[in-house]
Amino acid sequence: MNHECVTLGLTSSFGFGDRIGVATPGHVEAMLRSGAGIDPIFPQQSIREMTRTQRTAPQVMAEAIEGMHTAGWDGPCGADADHLKTREDVDVTLNAGFTFFTIDPSDFVDDNADNYDEEALRAAFAEVRDEIEWFDRYSGKATLLKTTTRVDLTEEACMRAAVKYGRALNHALALGDYVKEQATKLDREYEIELSVDETDQPTTLAEHYIIADQIRQHGLKMVSLAPRFIGELEKGVDYKGDLDALNASMRDHNAIAELLGPYKLSLHSGSDKLSMYEILARNTHGRFHVKTAG
Repeated sequence: MNHECVTLGLTSSFGFGDRIGVATPGHVEAMLRSGAGIDPIFPQQSIREMTRTQRTAPQVMAEAIEGMHTAGWDGPCGADADHLKTREDVDVTLNAGFTFFTIDPSDFVDDNADNYDEEALRAAFAEVRDEIEWFDRYSGKATLLKTTTRVDLTEEACMRAAVKYGRALNHALALGDYVKEQATKLDREYEIELSVDETDQPTTLAEHYIIADQIRQHGLKMVSLAPRFIGELEKGVDYKGDLDALNASMRDHNAIAELLGPYKLSLHSGSDKLSMYEILARNTHGRFHVKTAG
């Protein structure tokens, strides 16, 4: 078991995701040249990636640690157990020494929710209504962000949030509780990222607000949230979309992160998003995480 990786808290962080176990020395060199003010996460893999590359969680940790030592890295480093879906995923990665647990509840997301007309939306909402305890607490409310943007939690917005993310949020809270329970048993430090970016449609401000407020009320130790940003985010190519609109949207998302956190905004599929990095860093005032596949 390896305990050399640590929790990073709210510092700016960058995940490298070495999928084959030999790239960490190059990642260290990049950090030494250009990473001032940013903490790295060199061990970063999902269960799916490890299965496809026939690697184990202890192997991912060991190879990243060896690469760090070989290349002369002596600063702090986190370890991201990415896209966790089950308790078994948590057990495997926690026992291997991972410290940053990315919960992925995408299997429970209704990705069609944004396209439902009123009749279909109400029918879908009726199916999940008994599982959603928070609906009446938000429906009809509004909040004014420090950016002066008003987040209207209309009945429709709350129904779409419940249909799209309700079951996913319930699953995320339960899995987060399990991370806490098991880490506490082992007397291990941990931090949690919630990924809600695995959708075709962007995460609305109303959805972000409800998710974050529910996490806060539940007491989940969330250090980072990955919303689905506007525009197109494809792996290995730069951002496709209106940068001015992205700037305004990210400013509002960060205002929610400050109001209900603070926590970092996380950019997934972050490889080669060169036009996004400055926008992310500026709007979050350095409270961000970027996740790449190295």
